[in-house]
Amino acid sequence: MSHTVANHYDQALQADKIISQLQQAYPDGPTLFQLAPVDQLHIGGIKASMKLIERIRALGAKQVLDIGSGLGGLMRLAEKELNLQITGLDITHPLNQINQRLSSLNGVYGTPNVVTADAHKLPLPDASFDLILFQHSLLNMPDALQVLSECKRVLGNNGAILLHEVLQGPNHEQIRYPVPWARDAGGSHLRTQTELESLLGDAGFHIDTFSDWSQDALEWRKRQAEKEQQAKDKGTIIKPPVSPAMILGPEFSQMGANVMRNLASEAARVVEVVAHPK
Repeated sequence: MSHTVANHYDQALQADKIISQLQQAYPDGPTLFQLAPVDQLHIGGIKASMKLIERIRALGAKQVLDIGSGLGGLMRLAEKELNLQITGLDITHPLNQINQRLSSLNGVYGTPNVVTADAHKLPLPDASFDLILFQHSLLNMPDALQVLSECKRVLGNNGAILLHEVLQGPNHEQIRYPVPWARDAGGSHLRTQTELESLLGDAGFHIDTFSDWSQDALEWRKRQAEKEQQAKDKGTIIKPPVSPAMILGPEFSQMGANVMRNLASEAARVVEVVAHPK
């Protein structure tokens, strides 16, 4: 599993080029919105992460673990908005390395606390966190029950788990690949809502809220497309210095288009789930 996931996320990664082009474009350091093309690759972008930040604020979490932290977009956002240092865990070591390099670009953020490890066996003490986050990462993990059971172990009794995840939709047989988290079905582990609810229950969690964000995601992408078309019509398109293709390769344009088609056809759904230990 680790070999497959790590290869997916680092086979096209252009780490040095990302850092170099950000330094050239933003000598004083990039803002969070300028970093977003590479560190907010989940559906809904930085706006979706802001919704999670508000959830973290409402939960009053202080010791937070982000599983599948990637390039650290949510970690830096929490530091800025909540003055909260999140611990990141990712199985792909090059992503953890570039996460730290991105945070050092403008001197505003501290060095991220990141761990390279497999979420199926968390190298963390019992009851050491009060919130665990998944943002489009459980979908890369074949044994979700093992992962969620590990989360239960490292959460305190009053802790919570917060998932911003992609699930199977009612027309899942129509799903198209590649997508950002997998180049084919072999790397994708989407569950149905019923399966996720059962897995959380079996791992010792009680679901508090279950929200569908699919329509919000589609509307977000529609607004993005309209802005892009308006800029094209006016001849004012400004190409950002970095892009998701510098992480996932030239297939990214097809990946992004497939995500929106999958949501529109209800082959996939985007949800937010909050659950507490029973």
